Amino acid sequence: MNRGRGTRAAVLAVLLAGLLVALCACGGREPVEQATAAQGNGLEPVVWFSGEKLSIQPPRCASAILLEADSGEILYAWNEHARRAPASIAKTMLELVVLDEVEAGRISLQDSVRSSKWASRIGGSQVYLKEGEVFTLEELLHAVVIASANDACVAIAEHIAGSADGFVEMMNDRAEKMGLKETYFVNVHGLDDEPIEGNTTSAYDIAQIARELVRHDHVLGWSSTVEAPFRDGTFRLINTNKMLGDFPGLDGLKTGYTSKAGFCFAGTAKRKGLRLVSVVLGGESSRLRFQESGRLLAAGFNGVTRVAATKKDGDLGIEAVVLRSHGRKIRPLAAQEVTVFVPRSKHDLVRKEVRLDKKISAPLKVGQRVGMVDVRLGDQLVASVPAVSNEAVEAKGWRAWLKRKFGG
Repeated sequence: MNRGRGTRAAVLAVLLAGLLVALCACGGREPVEQATAAQGNGLEPVVWFSGEKLSIQPPRCASAILLEADSGEILYAWNEHARRAPASIAKTMLELVVLDEVEAGRISLQDSVRSSKWASRIGGSQVYLKEGEVFTLEELLHAVVIASANDACVAIAEHIAGSADGFVEMMNDRAEKMGLKETYFVNVHGLDDEPIEGNTTSAYDIAQIARELVRHDHVLGWSSTVEAPFRDGTFRLINTNKMLGDFPGLDGLKTGYTSKAGFCFAGTAKRKGLRLVSVVLGGESSRLRFQESGRLLAAGFNGVTRVAATKKDGDLGIEAVVLRSHGRKIRPLAAQEVTVFVPRSKHDLVRKEVRLDKKISAPLKVGQRVGMVDVRLGDQLVASVPAVSNEAVEAKGWRAWLKRKFGG
């Protein structure tokens, strides 16, 4: 008789446990993680432009563009997709491909590069390489970036790809991957020496190459160098960029000239966290290309300001009590970056409003949505992005205990 009661009690206990598990809508214990809230959330930054394009007199050149480097937001454009010969601005793609290879670990800036007979015969701007002469890759890049040396371009290309033509293929592959529709290269240096066709590009495409290039280490340090020694100090590299030192914040990027291309310049400058890129193609004189580049950049810095309304994983400055956690508090974060470009006069009108969910209950995961952040320009809604938990929070209480105990 006692054995029967014991058996029935055991069965009832099992049934009760199963019932409680079902009532808890079970799931396993939520692990407590300490990590960046939006880590791995895959949310792209939000960039919003007020729509008020800069009002600028058309530049005195064949085509031009002005954009913000981080976002690619175009602030002004003039015939920006017209196909043009780029002259030595083509070297920016050579620089980009080389630095991609360095970053990938396939080559090193300290590689020894031996000049070939063909490299020693390239004309135009040069450092007068002799056949068999050896320099480090970094030294030859100095010659390219600072002094626009065509012979150094060929020596670098042959070292990396085996031939200049092979490196041209790498340049065109990179252009295709970037989606540059007006760009095609036939040589590595930009000289218009092909009988049928030469290099072609556009102000828009050059600006995209410049955006990628300035993200690499070293480039702006090299391109902002006015003068540097070469060949153990027996030769001086003189920068072809005459805006250096004259335009505040300007630190690059590349000049170019052939009779076919005209006078060209891809310039970049940074002030108060705002980096702009300007491209001028087909100018009538060297002085004019720099004047027009300066005019575009000045109009950008004077007319537009960049406001970081929210930062990815940025603290929103508030706390929230988590229900079912014995009073635990979290500090919600913005899951996405929101950048707003506005006229300077409207800088103070950018604001954010946090709308937390009415009930935030444990368990919480790192990065779990707990509300929204509205970014406004005055009364105009610019963007709404998730507000997320900065940490994981375990549920407390008997229900949570049962879930952990019997939930598997």
